[in-house]
Amino acid sequence: MPRISLRLLKMTLMSLSLYLCTLALSTQASLVALTPEQHTYLTTKKQLTYCVDPNWMPFEAVKNGVHIGMSKDYVELLSKSLEIPFVLVPTSRWRQTLDYLEQGRCDLIPMLNRTAERETYASFSDVYFRDPNVLVVRTNHLNEIKGYSDLHGKSLAVIDGYMQEEYLRNEHPEIALVRVASELAGLMRVSSGDVDAVAGSLLAVTRHIQNAGLSNLHIATDLPQGDELRLAVHKNNPELLAILNLAIDNFSHQDHSRIYSSWNPISIATKTDYSLAWKIALASILILLLLLERYRASKKVNSILLEKNMELKAVHAQLSTQHQHLLFLATHDNLTGLLNRKSILEHIEKELTRWRRQQFPLTLLILDLDKFKSINDKYGHNAGDITLKTFANTLTKVVRETDFCARWGGEEFIIVSSNTDLKAASTLAERIHNKLAVATTPDAPTASCSIGIAQYHQQDSFEQWFERADKALYRAKMRGGKCTATESENSNG
Repeated sequence: MPRISLRLLKMTLMSLSLYLCTLALSTQASLVALTPEQHTYLTTKKQLTYCVDPNWMPFEAVKNGVHIGMSKDYVELLSKSLEIPFVLVPTSRWRQTLDYLEQGRCDLIPMLNRTAERETYASFSDVYFRDPNVLVVRTNHLNEIKGYSDLHGKSLAVIDGYMQEEYLRNEHPEIALVRVASELAGLMRVSSGDVDAVAGSLLAVTRHIQNAGLSNLHIATDLPQGDELRLAVHKNNPELLAILNLAIDNFSHQDHSRIYSSWNPISIATKTDYSLAWKIALASILILLLLLERYRASKKVNSILLEKNMELKAVHAQLSTQHQHLLFLATHDNLTGLLNRKSILEHIEKELTRWRRQQFPLTLLILDLDKFKSINDKYGHNAGDITLKTFANTLTKVVRETDFCARWGGEEFIIVSSNTDLKAASTLAERIHNKLAVATTPDAPTASCSIGIAQYHQQDSFEQWFERADKALYRAKMRGGKCTATESENSNG
């Protein structure tokens, strides 16, 4: 693990903690403005039933028949703002939870990633919580396993029914998948050496590593896909989905911060008592001299030593977890929350390596907000920041989970879309134009963008690929903006 300054880590975490505490003042959920038809729908329903993962802390769990975790707090917010009771339908395992939604035995699941298989029976709300996914390995394998490509011919634990299983079956069939009941079960199997690695959510795996004292485990890397959690309803229930999307829009930053900080407290040990270590060492020498006569006493001291060792391991695991989280923050743009330039370049390099093995359609989209300088000049830089955030939020709602989206710089953004040719990329660009046209905020004007598209060709360098997309973007700008141009069009098109 790279060495970092404990003082720097302490100051960074203290600032983050103070910020979260300031935002985390208790707030009363305001009522959602519903149409008369939506009020009638809820009045007729009288209550909404929901199912959760029974073993996925800190996100959610069922303990002694009671729903706990972050999703419990979000459900309470929904219940208050919609003025309707939410009733838990207990399940014994995650796969049963998915089956209950598909069979209509519960109205919704409060935290679920959208996948192609799940979309056959469920409809999904907007994203309201994100968490990166990570790959966990034993410490002695840290230099050998740094991503999915290093697991070919090896075993990987995945939770039965989680989105990683579907993704890996489609994208990495050469990896031997070992299905487990929970992330803790997967971590235990990796720790014991039964399995080479486990994929899971950052918040969940770090919580289990600390609580279980699994000091021989380490986070190897973050994964291409992360948790983008949404509310899910049966696809035959569009009325409920529309109501839930209104309720999600009603969540405040204070609500999110309060729920996150209450289930993921930040703490750090700042001082090690070395005097105690000297006392233990001296006591150990005396015990060795009196071992034959004081056998029973030595057993008690050994128990104390074991306990202290476990405390040190827990501190080590906690420092490692906080370091990994800071690394995650370093890969994303502070304003928009999208990947930053350094991070997207790393993802592009991985995609090009994968393309050289499989040669699938790979397309680059460069997007530039039209007349952004005039927005800053006329409405102020705060309105400009709001416009950038709204644009980034629009992109995350439109792109697929397998696409990579980043802020390239200023008002320029890029999307790398795998298994996508020029025609499919043009369709994606059209959806972005349409979504952006209705993405309004009270403090900033409606914005538009220009888009240039280029497909990756054999023998291309990244610079050549980018230049073709950039020239297409220039042609779109010359047409007056609010349109798309592709590399296949001639310069006069």
